[in-house]
Amino acid sequence: MDSTASSGTVVDAFDGLSPSQRIARLEALLRQSRAETQRFRDCFELGDHGQALIGLDGRFVEVNPALCTMLGLSREQLCQRTCLDVTHPDDLDICRAAVHALSSGTLSHFRTEKRYLHADGHVVQVHVSLTLVRDAQGEPSHFVSLMQDITARKASERALVEREALLSSMGKFVPGIIHKIGFGPDGRARFMYISDRALEMFELPPEVMANDYYAHHVRVHPEDMKLAERLGQPPRPGQPLHPVDFEYRVLLPVKGLRHYRGRALPVIEADGQVVWYGHTADVTDQKLLQEARVAARAAEDANRAKSEFLSRMSHELRTPLNAVIGFAQLLRLDRNQPLADTQRNKVELIERAGAHLLDVISDVLDLSRIEVGGLPLTLEDVPARQVMDEALTLVESMSREAGIRLVSEVGPAQWRVQADRLRLRQILVNLLSNAIKYNKPGGQVTVRLRQQPAGVPSPDGIALLALEVQDTGIGMTSDQQAHLFESFNRLGAERTAIEGTGIGLVIVHRLVELMHGRIDVHSEAGVGSRFTVWLPVACDGDGGEACSPAAGGAVLEAPHGSLTVLYAEDNEVNIDLVRRVLELRPACRLLVARSGAEAVALATATRPGLLLLDMHLGDMDGFELMNRLAAVPVLKGVPRVAFSADAMSEQIDKAKASGFTAYLTKPLDVVALLRCVDEHTGVAGMA
Repeated sequence: MDSTASSGTVVDAFDGLSPSQRIARLEALLRQSRAETQRFRDCFELGDHGQALIGLDGRFVEVNPALCTMLGLSREQLCQRTCLDVTHPDDLDICRAAVHALSSGTLSHFRTEKRYLHADGHVVQVHVSLTLVRDAQGEPSHFVSLMQDITARKASERALVEREALLSSMGKFVPGIIHKIGFGPDGRARFMYISDRALEMFELPPEVMANDYYAHHVRVHPEDMKLAERLGQPPRPGQPLHPVDFEYRVLLPVKGLRHYRGRALPVIEADGQVVWYGHTADVTDQKLLQEARVAARAAEDANRAKSEFLSRMSHELRTPLNAVIGFAQLLRLDRNQPLADTQRNKVELIERAGAHLLDVISDVLDLSRIEVGGLPLTLEDVPARQVMDEALTLVESMSREAGIRLVSEVGPAQWRVQADRLRLRQILVNLLSNAIKYNKPGGQVTVRLRQQPAGVPSPDGIALLALEVQDTGIGMTSDQQAHLFESFNRLGAERTAIEGTGIGLVIVHRLVELMHGRIDVHSEAGVGSRFTVWLPVACDGDGGEACSPAAGGAVLEAPHGSLTVLYAEDNEVNIDLVRRVLELRPACRLLVARSGAEAVALATATRPGLLLLDMHLGDMDGFELMNRLAAVPVLKGVPRVAFSADAMSEQIDKAKASGFTAYLTKPLDVVALLRCVDEHTGVAGMA
């Protein structure tokens, strides 16, 4: 065995050797030393990571090419600098702490992550390993440092963090849930990611769904279970991968039946595994809206078809009736060939029957046009007393033949209402005709005009005038009154000799509603009935008594001036509702922002006169939006109104304390919204 292998000194290796042998051995040791030195030099020079020998003063003594490349400096340039010279200013304390810990013997090695500054100024992220080398006497000699460039790794880590943050934010603000589904070796599906709305969507704890993919199947509608089970199966090997669109129903303990729709995209990961990235959203409201629209279109088409049919039938029936009634009148009035009394009675019966049939046709056609919205109305200031007198004149002969006394207790001539004059007369004639037909022999019909009692607000906030018809006839039971406005329901009168169709009062009721009024009925069997038609008061033409609205504001009469309203809302149905309500105010301009950020930008650009803010937008709540708007100088003084389905008093108090001038609740009170708009219309300083 070579003596150098078992001896601790070079001297031992030369014991017992001749001078020539010693020279040969020495030359061998030198060659071995040079070879080892070269190996270390090659490792130093050719290493992928930066390496350096650093003096105790921090100056670079020796550096390898990798470190030069890492810092963009030559060997000579680096050896003229200290490690502190190339360290990011914020990391200098790390260097000083490392030197102190190693010099004091607290640590034998020091590892950390820090930043260097490249020659061109960009930051280099490095992992540094630093070791203190001591001499034979144990005194500190120099430092050996190994530097690994981890800039790319740190960038990847930041990108991953940003991706997770983006995914998390999407999970919070995107309607529905975002999910990533993978499959285990046993083929069972598992959620690799599921967003925070899982609890809201399935009413299950998030951890339950995260740990068991199949847990949500307990909420799936039984008829859709097969589809849900297929979605949880892995794709067969070799099967082409395509996006999958799906829709199924769930039965939730609180929300009940909901419709969910989604899409999943297959992705092959780096390890060859197939995963599905998907999104599932609640589309119940969309489906209900779509169904409602389809039903509305079907009803509209049916009504239109019915109206066209009735219109054609009316024409076909009126044409022969014209001949029937016309020739009956000619026969009755012909003095050249006068009829005998028996013949005259028969002709009068033909004429009355024809007139009755003509009235029926007219009523049916009117009812049809009302139902499909095809009955034109012209609302104007109408003198109520004058129209009442006209109606009385038209039924005077009928009352005289029936032996019924007409009594008029109408008010001043200047009382006027907002109505369609022709249709108002039709309403009164119909009520008077019924009061005469269903009266008792020798009975009485009384008509009145009266104002709404002072201090009594109307339900709609509008001052009203009453047109009243009262009779002393047979009256109605409470059960009959419950079916009073049903089409073709004569309430038992069909078993009497009194003619009628059962649609006259239906037409009266619909016409009154179209003129923004209402009709009240008070009746007692065997005593009589009183019908009261309430219509909005109009201003008289002489500037006398005004049509001042009752306390609480008006719906029909809008104040002069203009107003720009910015409505922040992300629900299309609510937007359409508010738009239709504000169409009652032609001078009101509506702007819509579908997110909080859009509301801030649009308000800053336009400075509206009123801000109507939904309290639960997709990207922020109403309070955050309020704070952002308050920070915009140009919006100072613009009133802000909260609009929310949350009607809890605590929420309302919090909103008002935060600076909201009013709080409107959903479902929408149309009068309250219009009153709010009216209060801000024409205010100085509006856009």
